[in-house]
Amino acid sequence: MENNNSALILEGGGMRGAYVTGVLDFFLENNIEFDACYGVSAGAGHACSFLSKQKGRAIRVNLNYLTNPKYAGFRSLLTTGDFFGCKFIYEKVPNELDPYDYEAFRNNPTHFYAVATSLETGKAEYFHLQDLKKDMIKVVASSSLPFLSRIVTIEGKPYLDGGIADSIPFKQAINDGYKKIVVVLTRDENYRKKPFKFKKILQWKYGKYPLFVEAMLKRAENYNKTLEEIRTAEERGEIFVIRPSKELKIGRLEKDKEKIKALHSLGFSNATQKKDSLLNYLFSNIPNK
Repeated sequence: MENNNSALILEGGGMRGAYVTGVLDFFLENNIEFDACYGVSAGAGHACSFLSKQKGRAIRVNLNYLTNPKYAGFRSLLTTGDFFGCKFIYEKVPNELDPYDYEAFRNNPTHFYAVATSLETGKAEYFHLQDLKKDMIKVVASSSLPFLSRIVTIEGKPYLDGGIADSIPFKQAINDGYKKIVVVLTRDENYRKKPFKFKKILQWKYGKYPLFVEAMLKRAENYNKTLEEIRTAEERGEIFVIRPSKELKIGRLEKDKEKIKALHSLGFSNATQKKDSLLNYLFSNIPNK
């Protein structure tokens, strides 16, 4: 089912992203497509399998390689500089172990944007990806967590996780002209982010980039403000939100496979429960482009 002027927003959250994979598998099973997709951090990574229409692939990769030290872990952090092993995740897995359908991605008309944070400006940049063979580095940048990842350089400029500057870029989608906005969150309705406590360590690590440090220190405030804006827009019927129906007892770096499976199931279940209202939102009173 194609939509007119619709955009999908995918929040990150490390291993909480398993919730997003469940929602995306629901979309694939029901042939629900969007004109644009904005992915942040883990949301950008999981969007890739959604846009190549490989149902089940995102959660399968999570589960199959979760305990592999090359996939994620402190051994990877110490030996490569990345907690989540970039070469293994973005090269070995898609090109050899669990083949990614690059051609299907290229043929998908959905505009895909991976959100990354510029260390120089402290602001979000929205990279338009058209060929994952060439553009995968932008997904890597979007997913590179501060302190747990190396800085990613794109065209000579440094980037890290998109969630620092714009965790839930629904306003960017609106600014880009999309009228039907579906937001997938990885936190329950009552969650609010707490301020970053380790200012001195932050300044020691990233002091060369004062605007990025400022963005990190203001992240909680901006994130919570965005949640309030989302709540207001949702109540007005301007956007459609799918979020965990309960508090997630899972860490960003979770290693428990059963918890990951349950999170995927919860995402699929929550989306299924909202199917009728979602379709009504997407396909009723569709405005012209």
